[in-house]
Amino acid sequence: MSENRPGRPREYASDADRVRAWRARQKEKVAPAAAEFVETPVGPAEAAVTLSQVLPLLRQEAEGAVARLSAVADRIIGSVDLLGDPAAVDAHLRRAQVTADKVRADAAAEIEQLRDQLDTAVDDRANADAAARAAEQAAEESAGALADARRDHGDQLHALAVVHEEEMTALTAEHRAKNAEQHSLIESLRTRTTELGEEITQVRGAADRAAAASAATIGRLESDLDEARIAIQSERTRADEVRDELATTRADLATAQAQAAAARERVEELRADLTEARSRVAAVGERRTE
Repeated sequence: MSENRPGRPREYASDADRVRAWRARQKEKVAPAAAEFVETPVGPAEAAVTLSQVLPLLRQEAEGAVARLSAVADRIIGSVDLLGDPAAVDAHLRRAQVTADKVRADAAAEIEQLRDQLDTAVDDRANADAAARAAEQAAEESAGALADARRDHGDQLHALAVVHEEEMTALTAEHRAKNAEQHSLIESLRTRTTELGEEITQVRGAADRAAAASAATIGRLESDLDEARIAIQSERTRADEVRDELATTRADLATAQAQAAAARERVEELRADLTEARSRVAAVGERRTE
C-alpha cells in the first residue's frame, strides 16, 4: 500500500496567527483611504469640515465592509456545511468501498475460473498420455502373439516333415488345409499388426497434438493469470490512491472549518466595531445638533 500523501502545507502555525495575518491585510487595505485624513485640524471650523467629510466616508466604508464580509461569511458557511456533512462523506466512502469490493470479487472469480481451466487441461494431458501408453502396450502384445504364432507354425511344419512319408497321401489335404489356415492367420496377424501400427501412429499424433494444445492452453492461462494479477494490483493501487485523497480531503476540511470559525469570529468583531462606530456617529450628530 502506498504511503499517505500529506495535505497542503500549513501557511500559519495556528488559527490565531491566521486571524492576525488577515487583520493586518485588512489594515493595509484601509490605510491608503485613511491616509487622506491623518492631518489633525487646527481649528473648530476645520474640525467640523473634516468631520462632515469623514463621517459619510466612514459610513460608506463600514457598510461596504459589512456587505463584503457578510457575503464571504455566507460562502464560507455554505462550504463548511457541505464539507461537514457526515452523510455525504459516508456516502462517498461507501461508494468507493463497494467499487473496490466488486473489483476484488470479479478478479477472484476470474482467477478461480482460470484455475479450473488449468486443472482441466492438465487432466486432458494425463488422459492423452494414458491412451498413448495403452496403445503401445497393445502393439507389444500383438507383436508377441505374432511371434508365438510363427513359432507354433514352425513346430507344426517340423512334425509334418517327420511323418510326411508315412501319412503323405492321407494327410495331404489336411496339411494343405492347415497350411491355408496358418497362412490366413499369419496374414490376419500381419494386417492387424499393420493396423495397430497405424493406430499407434495416430494415437501418438493425437497425443502430441493434445500435448501441444495443452501446452498452449497452459501458456495462455498463465498469461491470463498474470494479467489478472496485474489488474488486481492496479485496483489495489487505485484504492490506496482513493484512501490518500480521502485523507487529504479530511485535512482540507479541518483547515476549512478552522478558517470558517476564524471568519465567523472576525465577522462578529466587525459587527461589534460597526455598532460602536454607529453609536459614535450618532453621538457626534447629537452634539452637532446641540
